[in-house]
Amino acid sequence: MKFSRSTTALMAFVGIAALSLTACSPAADTGSDSPQGEIGGKITVWSWNAPGEGLKAAIPAFQKLHPGVEVDVQDVGNPAIWDKITTGMAAGGAGLADVLNIGIDYMGNYVEKFPGQLVDLRDHGMGDLADEFPAGAWKSGSGADGAVYGIPYEVNATGFFYRTDLFEEAGIDFEQIKTWDDLLAAGVTIKEKTGADLYTQDKAATVADSGGLWQLQTALQGSFYFDENGEITMSGKEGVRSLELIKEANDLGIVGDVPGGWDALMATVRGERDVATLSAGGWLAGVIENEAPDMAGKWAVAQPPAVTPGGLTAAVNGGTYLSIPTSSKNQATAAAFVEFALGTLEGQKLVYDGGGMFPGYKPLLESPDFSAPSEYYNGQRVNDIFIAELAQKTPAINYTSDYARALKAYTDAQSKVLLEGADPQEALDTAAEQVASQTGRKIAKD
Repeated sequence: MKFSRSTTALMAFVGIAALSLTACSPAADTGSDSPQGEIGGKITVWSWNAPGEGLKAAIPAFQKLHPGVEVDVQDVGNPAIWDKITTGMAAGGAGLADVLNIGIDYMGNYVEKFPGQLVDLRDHGMGDLADEFPAGAWKSGSGADGAVYGIPYEVNATGFFYRTDLFEEAGIDFEQIKTWDDLLAAGVTIKEKTGADLYTQDKAATVADSGGLWQLQTALQGSFYFDENGEITMSGKEGVRSLELIKEANDLGIVGDVPGGWDALMATVRGERDVATLSAGGWLAGVIENEAPDMAGKWAVAQPPAVTPGGLTAAVNGGTYLSIPTSSKNQATAAAFVEFALGTLEGQKLVYDGGGMFPGYKPLLESPDFSAPSEYYNGQRVNDIFIAELAQKTPAINYTSDYARALKAYTDAQSKVLLEGADPQEALDTAAEQVASQTGRKIAKD
């Protein structure tokens, strides 16, 4: 089993900052022309370490289909790639590679800020791939008019991890927990029996991704900061219910106050503090296995509990796409490579084996050898859990170009609720009005 850490959640504010860097980016070694509409010549691909290695693994097989074609996958680095893409788009597409690896939370920003600079991949026949990917992930890479701006590369379902030893010590069967109300009740017992916190939270929001739990719970109710029309929904009944749950857990005294960041997360993963549950992208499964070998058998993976009885137990937690800028002089070859790498079983197997990014391509997810029991997780078929999540009809997540502003307004509101006892509805109303004032967006009506 191979997973890689999502690239998107920790980089929420980079996109806006990058807009000021338009004059200082070096030119790229872009691809060469081929006769119009024909596959040939050279293309360049911008990605970063692990996902780049996955794409490199597909090149030899692609070249067997198209002899003489050259594919140059460049490790631009993360977050440097966001600066370079933003810089190129701000310059009208000058210097951009032929294929761009774009994070799900940047897609809306690029589409809105730089209209017309990403190819509608339906023009290259890839609209037919829609049924081969999870609906939510596909829609998040598409425009409101159906234009396809990116093919899903990495698709992260939410991973919900729990400590089997702590649940057993408290005498609780995790399988009986169906909702977040059930989980909070279990958290009280766990605290009483073991002294462990149910989960930890960066109550002062010292890092940008401190809104992760709210995003998960709100997505489980089919909502987010914005709706598909770009109107603000963070103060709707779903968002308020999520913040009420977070406040209730805090008031029960079962939430540990731990600053955010990678080191703090790893301390929890390694069991250096007793915490009963963790929620993050599916990539954390592999990280736990690598970073905490001594905890083998003490962690398990599950789908997250529903917020409402019978509700969704799945949410998309980050991901990336492959896109083609309209400035590419070799779009036919770029499209052929993207379709081979992400839209064929042969290509997807090579990419997954080479880079380990969790795929969304259903034929690969459904292939018999994709899932195997994990000794570390007590024989669990971990991939099956994420596959089951991706099979649920999760809603599209519309980050928009104002995601960073909404995230900052939300985390400020969350801190007021957790540290000062503010009312969730009032705090989110204030946050939504702040975002509306900053962006000119409307606040959606329930």
